[in-house]
Amino acid sequence: MESRKYDRRLPHRGAADDQAKFATGFLKGRLAGFEKDMQICLTGIPSEIRSGLTHAYFPALGTCCGMLEYLAGLYSGRIDRLGKREVTAYAKYLPQPEYDPEAIRVLFDAFRNAIAHRGIASGVWIDPHPGKGKRRLTWKVSADSGRPALEVIASQGQIIRDSPWPCRYTHRVHIRLGRLWRDIRDSADNFLAELVTQQALRNNFFRCMTQLYPK
Repeated sequence: MESRKYDRRLPHRGAADDQAKFATGFLKGRLAGFEKDMQICLTGIPSEIRSGLTHAYFPALGTCCGMLEYLAGLYSGRIDRLGKREVTAYAKYLPQPEYDPEAIRVLFDAFRNAIAHRGIASGVWIDPHPGKGKRRLTWKVSADSGRPALEVIASQGQIIRDSPWPCRYTHRVHIRLGRLWRDIRDSADNFLAELVTQQALRNNFFRCMTQLYPK
């Protein structure tokens, strides 16, 4: 006989007329799903090309970027046409200065956009920011939980294995997924602590609800 699991949540998460209670249940439910997805992505399996374990690095990074945009949307009051500006505003709930505007810019311009359109960040990204001297960034993504979650380090070298020709880089971006997802999870708790006490934030949250669940 087929086994089925039934959702025991009450209608409207048991809080149809209590905005703060509904928002708390909604966000905690989303965070539980996010944590589950990250644990799956970061459960190591034996690598076929080297010794040790490997992980679903870019699905995990894409999930982190998506969760950041989702939270930024709930904070700003809309779920579409989001970008670095909204995520940078939301980053007040993340550890600072680790997630300053420059870190958010690199995360989204070099990684989020590539993963959204190609599923992976490959090769070398030439930083178009006028103040960065056209630095050439490659990357190293790990399941590590050390700080900071994102770090740009000067590192001269060439990509020769995957590239059809020697491809020079001047910097390497280190992304530590074990830290990134935990920082995002903790930021949501910080956001929620303000949301339950501030009507303006609840208004933004429910503005998003009307977009996700049209009346």
